[in-house]
Amino acid sequence: MASQFKLYVDADAHLRFQLVTENGDVLLTSKAFEDEDAAIAAIWSVREAAAKGRIVDLTVSMPDDRPAE
Repeated sequence: MASQFKLYVDADAHLRFQLVTENGDVLLTSKAFEDEDAAIAAIWSVREAAAKGRIVDLTVSMPDDRPAE
């Protein structure tokens, strides 16, 4: 089974989606949408962005200032 976008209704009656991996891990949960068309459009946008997206590493390598033991 491949990963899936699962569309659902949240506790506030808004539509959301989750991207779920093959083993059931939730990679992301969307914001709330007012209607199904908007949620599905967002899924297509995520799919396109993920396929073309670059990885930008914004972490900063910190120097090791700890004293030697």
